[in-house]
Amino acid sequence: MDPFSQLLDPQLPPLVVAELSGNHGGDLEKALELVDRAAESGADAVKLQTYKPETITVEGRDDRFLLKDGLWKGKYLSELYALAMTPWEWHLPLAERAARHGLSLFSSPFDESAVDFLEETLSPSLYKVASFELNHFPMLRRIGSTGKPVLASVGVSGDEEIEKALAELRASGCPEIVLLHCVSEYPARPEDFRLKDMPLLAERHGTLYGLSDHSPGHAVAVASTALGARVIEKHFALDREEDSIDGAFSMLPLEFGEMAEAVRVAHSSVTPPDGSAGPRVEVKPGFFKRSILVSAPIAKGEILSTSNLRVARPGDGLCPSHWEEVLGGRAACDLEVGHPLAEEDLEG
Repeated sequence: MDPFSQLLDPQLPPLVVAELSGNHGGDLEKALELVDRAAESGADAVKLQTYKPETITVEGRDDRFLLKDGLWKGKYLSELYALAMTPWEWHLPLAERAARHGLSLFSSPFDESAVDFLEETLSPSLYKVASFELNHFPMLRRIGSTGKPVLASVGVSGDEEIEKALAELRASGCPEIVLLHCVSEYPARPEDFRLKDMPLLAERHGTLYGLSDHSPGHAVAVASTALGARVIEKHFALDREEDSIDGAFSMLPLEFGEMAEAVRVAHSSVTPPDGSAGPRVEVKPGFFKRSILVSAPIAKGEILSTSNLRVARPGDGLCPSHWEEVLGGRAACDLEVGHPLAEEDLEG
């Protein structure tokens, strides 16, 4: 199924996306195995990042380009992106491997040349805009011109910047946008997510919504599903070795599989299969409810009282809401113990 068709249908579970980022460590075989294991772990789609060091930064070596804390402390930006990039010649074999598993593959481009490359090579069914790229207006215009739907993370953007980006995408031809709630920390803390803002954000901007998640475990993903998220994106890794550059905040295959299952269970628990608001489990009507039953033999004409009636199970008698009305009345016929009292059993 086209991934965007899945997320448009609220009766289906959210689209579960495995973000590979740079966790291949520069090894194509490892990258292909990441796709294989993502499929085994329950992903619906695989996402890459498409850039080159020279398209995302410049060869600066002053202090402004040096990462001073976090996972990549001590690296210059150009060094980090040279390590983390997915070579462009890998994109097609990775997409073919994903298709073999029935998975879709798409990407986050980081400049216009990446969009051009993706269109020419993969023609993906949708695009992702990373949190830090939402103000890259030349790239947004190029993405919009493809006429493809867009997932857009909003981790570092306020309402004004979000609205400007959406206006740019829509004016350029983008038909549909899904805003992804995101905390742009690596790893992110669950207590920083403020998930109740997620549907409000989408309501303000007239979009669907989902989650791009860098937090440990799957609690945030499950909570987001219960709040109506239509996309769950998580970084995916085979290991947490040094060459898995995002391994510290990525899910291993077993963890990802547990998350995917938990998300689908959460969705089924809040979404009736037919869209109705009634109970999903069929039980014998009223069997374990209370009703008014005869608790001692009653002769025709006898007064009904607490001595010969009781509010009890099963629930096939008169509703207990009539209890006060029934008491003091007279029986219209003989009644045996256990008889479910009915209106016709009352005189008058």
